Amino acid sequence: MLSTEFIQYKDLIREKLQQFEGIGLKELDRVKLLNRVDTKFIFNVHLLPSILKKLSKSYYILDIKGVRLNEYASIYFDTPDLFLYELHHNDRKNRYKMRYRKYVDSGLSFFEIKFKNNKGRTIKKRVRTQDIWSYLDEEAIGLIHKASSIDETKYFHSIDINFARLTLAEKNYKERATIDLGLNYVANGKEVEYEQLVIAELKQEKADRRSPLTKCLKEHGILPYKVSKYCLGILSCYDDLKYNRFKPKLRTVQKIQAMTFDEELLTL
Repeated sequence: MLSTEFIQYKDLIREKLQQFEGIGLKELDRVKLLNRVDTKFIFNVHLLPSILKKLSKSYYILDIKGVRLNEYASIYFDTPDLFLYELHHNDRKNRYKMRYRKYVDSGLSFFEIKFKNNKGRTIKKRVRTQDIWSYLDEEAIGLIHKASSIDETKYFHSIDINFARLTLAEKNYKERATIDLGLNYVANGKEVEYEQLVIAELKQEKADRRSPLTKCLKEHGILPYKVSKYCLGILSCYDDLKYNRFKPKLRTVQKIQAMTFDEELLTL
């Protein structure tokens, strides 16, 4: 259950998003980048209003019928022994993630397969679905057979991940970025919230540190930081997992999460 303070922060952030020039899905499709290089960053939600103010000069924001902070719901799949989590933890390349994703505000749903190859590139394939399910439906199984060598019979609904996302497109359409907040995990009889954590992800055809987003975050002392929403969620909801490689990341996230809300910002 999201706290009153976080809901107030979301309202403040929605106000800041009005500084951006909006675009629709058609314009955003000019920078799909389904085969791309991803660079991630994490920081505290207190910094987000200041960061958005600076980014508004360099990026458009996705606007769907006046909504700029969109709600996402995802259902992920893994084996009972969490094989896909283990591959990520062991830093194995040529690994998959499988999920349904629903764009709650528009009602659009997809099944997606993300493949991280041994060159560090992320390749995403997806198919439209009627809704999101806790099982693999006909459309999902069809994509799995077409896009992978995965045996779908070994996979089950491993975790629900919900969050709010704003999506940016650089004004020359060379890159796009997503900024996620209000992470909510539900799995294994647990529900875990990360209200203080923001995860930004820069998506480019090839890595370029001259990105306006990279420069802006560096000015705030924020450097690239590899983190997986899926792995963080699995770690948060499941017990007795191997996580030695993730210990420093988990400590960093916990340090961010331990902060309290800045009440002064809510009065601006």
